[in-house]
Amino acid sequence: KNLKLIKQAGFDCVMISFKSGNLEEGLIEAKKLGLDVPYVHLTSTDYLWCKGVLNKNFINLIKEQISVCKKFNVHIAVMHATNGQANQLALPPNKHGLNSFKEILEHAKNCNVTIALENLDKPNFKHFKYLMKKIKHPNLKFCYDAGHHNLYNPKNNLLKKYGKFLVAVHLHDNFMNWKFGYDWTRDLHLLPLDGKVNYNEICNNLAKTNYNNALMLEVHKTDFGNANLYNELTAQQYLSTAYERAKTLANKITEIKKIYKR
Repeated sequence: KNLKLIKQAGFDCVMISFKSGNLEEGLIEAKKLGLDVPYVHLTSTDYLWCKGVLNKNFINLIKEQISVCKKFNVHIAVMHATNGQANQLALPPNKHGLNSFKEILEHAKNCNVTIALENLDKPNFKHFKYLMKKIKHPNLKFCYDAGHHNLYNPKNNLLKKYGKFLVAVHLHDNFMNWKFGYDWTRDLHLLPLDGKVNYNEICNNLAKTNYNNALMLEVHKTDFGNANLYNELTAQQYLSTAYERAKTLANKITEIKKIYKR
């Protein structure tokens, strides 16, 4: 039902998140509706960094999900280095986690799938930096999450530092009011332009990169922090508004690129 509404709102592509249940169901439905899937989102846990059965089960699950990507010709999979909750910190970055991630990358290479590592909350950002610094692999790239960047690390120009690896984006908004110790409920995933994130700056920075994939919104009608901005909107009204916001951002980036080419 949600995919049909997304299609009706005007979107031509969608990101499928792999959660519990049939991993192929969303991909099959998207294909039936004519929606492209430029990338999927893999399952997130903190088990990459531990030893034992939880780690082994997580690696096997991620490999299974990557194999599904191969089956459906999806060549990019977004992944978290941790579960990404500031009040539930993962183990510190460690060599076992590094080797576990290398094992995942080798399977991804065999499946012709690129792993796009996503920037998360500030306490867990060190895991992202650790993997990006320690691993030089053709199948390791970057997913830029604009909402996370501006909530947790607004002074750190991630696109300038990692833009050459950029293959996926998540665009959403929040009120930029996180402080150390707060949990993920500040990560509202509002529609772009409904919070305090400076999308003029983001569009300008994206235009400076060679990014040529989908401008993907990662938004929630009923947000985590209960800002309740969309209570009066039907699902279709919300998605139509989301589509217009996506077009606005895409047009802005296009215009900025024209200026840079002059």
